[in-house]
Amino acid sequence: MSRSDVNNADGSISLRQLQNQFAKALHYQAKGEDCHIISDQFSADERMQIYRNNFIISLSEVLEATYPMLHALVGEECFNQVARQHVLSHPLTEGNVTYYGEHFEQTLQQFEAVIEAAPYCVEVAKFEWACDVSQQRFSVHSADGLIPLAHLANIDSSHHGEIRFHLRPDVQLFSSHFAVYSLQAAISSGEFDGLDIHQPEQGLVACHIDGSPWSLELSKEAFQLIEQLQQQKTLGEIPPDLLSELNQVIELGIVAGLTMNEHHH
Repeated sequence: MSRSDVNNADGSISLRQLQNQFAKALHYQAKGEDCHIISDQFSADERMQIYRNNFIISLSEVLEATYPMLHALVGEECFNQVARQHVLSHPLTEGNVTYYGEHFEQTLQQFEAVIEAAPYCVEVAKFEWACDVSQQRFSVHSADGLIPLAHLANIDSSHHGEIRFHLRPDVQLFSSHFAVYSLQAAISSGEFDGLDIHQPEQGLVACHIDGSPWSLELSKEAFQLIEQLQQQKTLGEIPPDLLSELNQVIELGIVAGLTMNEHHH
């Protein structure tokens, strides 16, 4: 056991204990006095409140950056209340905030008045998290060991059924009972005329070459085809009526490359 893990002989607190107490106090699970914050013109608890507020504000800003549509929909004051609740109930477990913000829709569901006023908010939050996950996965190298798409022309048509397309890791499929793709376009353009929020939509989220996300509403057939490709099915295993969408899907630039079933050699 290292010296930093135990109280010193004079009863002073170890660094690790201090950090633990600090983390608890940020989530209202300990008092400022427990953290050995020196009281002067501020009491220890008042000082802790300053740290706590900064902590909540910082993570709320992370959430605002992750959920801009939701922020636009519910407004600053409402969003900040939900964000505060999320920060206190979902502590940051690592120094890196890149992955912070998951399950925000669950926190949102605790605010019944918001859900009653805008039932589509939960779906919007899930959609925005899918955009975030796409960005998180963007840097994962995906083309290793794959045959480039350019070689497709060299494959004899009798073997086309054995081709397995591999999608880029940042490709996220998302379907909703609400018109989330149209809503995103409406928020970004400020044009809400003709938006029917209760129209179900399905589509995908992926990243541009610079890592910024883009989204696209898809036909049911194109969506189902991409689902089949994500399940690693060969072209021969995919229902033929869906394959009519294949060229459109390839043109989206979401295919990393292909492999062939081994047994054709």
